[in-house]
Amino acid sequence: METSSLVSKLDQEIVPAVGCTEPVAIALTSAAAMKAVSGKLRLLELVTSMNIFKNARAAGIPGCVDTGIELAAALGAAIARPEAGLEIFSYVDSETRKAAGFMLETAKFRTDVDMNRNDIYVRCRVVTNVGDAVAETVGRHQNVNLISVNGKDVPRDVKHDEDRRPLLREEASFRELVQAIYNAPDGTFDFLISRTKANLKLADSGYKMGQGLGIDLTEELSPKTYADYAATACDARMSGVQTPVCTCAGSGNLGISATVPVLTAGRAEGASLNLVARSLALSLAVTIYVKEYFGLLSPVCGCAVAAGAGSAAGLVMLRGGDASAVESAASAVLATLAGMLCDGGKVGCALKVWTTVSTAEKSASLALAGGGIPSGNGIVGRTIDDTLSALEHVTKKGLSHLDCVLVDVMR
Repeated sequence: METSSLVSKLDQEIVPAVGCTEPVAIALTSAAAMKAVSGKLRLLELVTSMNIFKNARAAGIPGCVDTGIELAAALGAAIARPEAGLEIFSYVDSETRKAAGFMLETAKFRTDVDMNRNDIYVRCRVVTNVGDAVAETVGRHQNVNLISVNGKDVPRDVKHDEDRRPLLREEASFRELVQAIYNAPDGTFDFLISRTKANLKLADSGYKMGQGLGIDLTEELSPKTYADYAATACDARMSGVQTPVCTCAGSGNLGISATVPVLTAGRAEGASLNLVARSLALSLAVTIYVKEYFGLLSPVCGCAVAAGAGSAAGLVMLRGGDASAVESAASAVLATLAGMLCDGGKVGCALKVWTTVSTAEKSASLALAGGGIPSGNGIVGRTIDDTLSALEHVTKKGLSHLDCVLVDVMR
């Protein structure tokens, strides 16, 4: 695999966001529609896919004490800056909260879930005293297009419509991907240090915030582990802290789970910056690679199956393990956590992140000692690509109706 292609992929997928990216997608869509017509809002109609509904329903919204899909849509309409992308919630302040609150009190809001879609999909129609507009987000959280204004179709943004990024799994096998990162010149991945430091900052400061589940409350009972740091960062983020995080494959929690363990371990264990950067690249690349088998949104927890495998791989590299140990560690996480359900974004994700990183740490230690889960145990295949193919089949065939059931329960 070409190093330049890998760097380009990491540059595209490792980007900042403020808040959970599913409420962000809703806000961006309503912002695009509202910006097109302006005026006083009279009606806002929103349709989302099952997974957008599931992940946006209870996630904290930056700068707000309340949660909810309608609040996210109202804030987007009040801000009306779709160009802000994944950082649109950085504009939430007292004025936008007041404006959104006024909209929720005076305008009609209608929300629905398209039970035939489980991908990234949001459609928003706004009607104001000036006119009406429809916007739509498809495929990626920030891939928003204006569809119509006052009943007239708007030419589609071809750049957005064709935003299909090449998949890592199409360019390399797992082993080839790992080897490419081992063989890359020193300094290749140094940019990841500065880009992901926001996640380490959030993990460090999370203990002082006292929000969400209160993971920090256990600090005096036992020494802080790398899993504690990652869980605290997730806890703060899902509570609605208005602080940017570095995402991975469209998810802040994946970004936290894939980076915080490596960053905190590198700091505690005195690793060189080059080794930390290379280990970060491996953790993030493996996370993206695994996620490609399940999709950006899925019925299984992405932190567990993707970021868990990624952080295990990164910790093995950080501690001097070879490519074989990397594969063994990542495979052990997949075999252990593949059944963890995704029941939406919320503060409860913090304990899932803690479980994920704890499993990754143990899997890395086991692999470095020459152990692992052998081929033939359950869904574990001869190679990790075989295991991933099996899990993809189980998820897309065996769990194809799970999101429908979860959404029914949550509604």
